[in-house]
Amino acid sequence: MKTGRLILVLLVLAVSFHCRLPEETSRTASPRDEGPVFGGVLRVGVRSDPLTWNRLLATDAVTHEITEQVHAALVRVNRVTEEVEPALAESWSFSDEGRELTFRLRPEVFFSDGEPFTAEDVVFTFQALHDPEVASPLVETALVDGEPLLPEALDSRTVRFRLKRRTAVVERIFDSIPMLPRHRLQKSLAVGAFVAEYGVGAPVDGIVALGPFVLERYVPGQRVILRRNPHYWKSEEDGDRLPYLDGIVYEIIPDASALMLRFRAGELDILSPLSPEDFLSLEESGRPDLRLHNLGPGTPTERLWFNLNPESPVSRPKRAWFSDLSFRRAVSLAIDRPAIGKAVYLDLASPAAGPVSPANRKWRNEDIEATVSDVESAKRFLATAGFVWGEDGALVGPGGERVRFTLLTNADNPYRIKTAAVMQEDLARLGIEMNLVPLDFASLLGRLTRSFDYEACLLGIKFTDSDPSAELPFWLSRSPFHVWHPAQSQPGTPWEARIDRLMEEQMLVTEHASRKALFDEVQWLVAEQLPVIDLVVPHALLGVTARVGNLKPTPFWHAVWNSEELYVRP
Repeated sequence: MKTGRLILVLLVLAVSFHCRLPEETSRTASPRDEGPVFGGVLRVGVRSDPLTWNRLLATDAVTHEITEQVHAALVRVNRVTEEVEPALAESWSFSDEGRELTFRLRPEVFFSDGEPFTAEDVVFTFQALHDPEVASPLVETALVDGEPLLPEALDSRTVRFRLKRRTAVVERIFDSIPMLPRHRLQKSLAVGAFVAEYGVGAPVDGIVALGPFVLERYVPGQRVILRRNPHYWKSEEDGDRLPYLDGIVYEIIPDASALMLRFRAGELDILSPLSPEDFLSLEESGRPDLRLHNLGPGTPTERLWFNLNPESPVSRPKRAWFSDLSFRRAVSLAIDRPAIGKAVYLDLASPAAGPVSPANRKWRNEDIEATVSDVESAKRFLATAGFVWGEDGALVGPGGERVRFTLLTNADNPYRIKTAAVMQEDLARLGIEMNLVPLDFASLLGRLTRSFDYEACLLGIKFTDSDPSAELPFWLSRSPFHVWHPAQSQPGTPWEARIDRLMEEQMLVTEHASRKALFDEVQWLVAEQLPVIDLVVPHALLGVTARVGNLKPTPFWHAVWNSEELYVRP
């Protein structure tokens, strides 16, 4: 069973204030002496437009964050405690053998258009999820041993899933699957129009869902306006309906400088992530109206990888270099990770030690240490593999070709561009010429997932759940998100086959120590074989105005993950 909790991320946010906000209700204090108040609008910003309103199809950070406000799932993983909590399902239970999982849905839950949510909507959602024409990136979330996980409606509030076997985290996977309205989307699924039905060009009043907010307006390239869902199921203890906020406004501004200016001016409530320069500047200002959070190492690891796909347009000599472990080890040894942390992130990033962030204390293999730069050892690896140096110091491959490659990254992330500049200097000491080509994210994503026309890539990889199950789409060789060689019909190497077996096996073990031992070995294999070269883990930095309440920041997800509980003071 797999989880669709992996995204390639561009984590820089921006905001604007020139917009029509949702109409604010009168602000009413809760019955408590202090605490949340109803009313008000939270202002957040993003660097790019969402790509869909359908969370079944979301692949990027912006789309995930916005659609998470609109949709809801059967259960929810609390991003602070990492525990699974009831959501649309009020309870669930396993049969004695663990091969049947039964959910009991909450009574009186309604979609944003007022139609009731029933077990038939759960059945429909999984039907859409498994439809090959939909091609959802979450489809592997609902596979057990390669077979689809399908529900059966026992009555209007009871759904049963039959399992081939119980896995360690079967409940967690339902957090990532949004429940969709059968009455609204059944026809479009039948005629092959499902993807367009909730596309960004669709009428906003047709986007029906179960989340705390509904889509009110979308102006491409400018803003997304959400207003509170009057039919949202969740309530305060005294019965008042959540969310507290009247709405959330996401402003779309690519320019990072505009982001900071507007946050300083109080026109943005949350700035996440905060750049290292801005964090230090705001920290120095000592402004009492702002709250700054350094959560330590975040979860996105900055990673370099080479294109190992034998069907890619990469030339045969370069493919041979990239496939040679000695070459990858030499590149890894040449890179000065502490220098990147200091020069690029102003000491607000930690050297990566293996493929799991230090933030994930529960699952990281603590025996793996960060790679220390060692140019002489790197040269020995290259010499052993048949590389030589010309009189000018340039590295020459075993076939006589000058060793050079092109690195792609996203153009709107200055930290990756600066990191690439440090890497250029480090690799030049080995005689390797690395050229940098920044691309807009859409073009970059097309190269990585469709044409495979690239040689190397530098990008951040974020897992939105600390559990190893979230990493299945990345490590399994058959997955389309196995970035260095995606969608393999059979594992291309023995070590990839071993990782496949370990990742599948850890899903079937329920005892933590045994699971961790299996996942520790996966981390060792990755550290030894270097299909991805982990560089640094930027710290999770967050700025928020003092008027925002109930914020529960965590390095594992975006700052408004608990949006139904957030409020703004007058």
